[in-house]
Amino acid sequence: MAKRSKGKNIKSRRRKGSGTRSTSKPILLFVQGKCTEKDYFELLKDRLKLSSLTIKVESQSPENLIDRTKTTISRSKDAPPSAIYYVVDVDNTSDEQFRQAFKAAKKATNRKTEYHFVVSHESFEAWLLAHFKDIRNKNIPRTTMGKNLQGRKMLNGSNNKNVSDDFPVEDYEQAVGRVTHCAFDEVNRETTSTAMPHLITELIKLKPKPK
Repeated sequence: MAKRSKGKNIKSRRRKGSGTRSTSKPILLFVQGKCTEKDYFELLKDRLKLSSLTIKVESQSPENLIDRTKTTISRSKDAPPSAIYYVVDVDNTSDEQFRQAFKAAKKATNRKTEYHFVVSHESFEAWLLAHFKDIRNKNIPRTTMGKNLQGRKMLNGSNNKNVSDDFPVEDYEQAVGRVTHCAFDEVNRETTSTAMPHLITELIKLKPKPK
């Protein structure tokens, strides 16, 4: 991947926040991580009974994701979904790569389906750690976040990348208040941050309504 550029905060020219259009079923989610992100969302889907959520793994650089997932999207049993989200880490992705990705998402969005990137700086572990402590306005290295979660026995497995079955996914409201937010299709390199609060807002709309 290209080296990180000096720019610290870039975003799409589209609207900020979680969106102006209400989300309807179903939702298709692509994650880069074969372990951590996949485990978390599958656990969330199971615990909150999000039957209209489909989770797929696609380990591509952000600027290539939309093009590489076209076939998967067209073959989805729920095609076309109301929204497609790409959950990605900043890692070593450059600002230019993200600009290309956000531009592709804007171009792909149509009347039936919205496309968005859900970026975490510098990794998805920021969202996980926010379930246990306040990390707002801090800049915590990925390795430090990982070790903290491992110490809490929330990450395990041979590579310490698997999310524990005991992870408190139901505590998402607390996590939302403990992490710096960035909008969909935005990168904030200045502090540990994530757009996951906005994604959670959309996903919980899929929860079954009480009878």
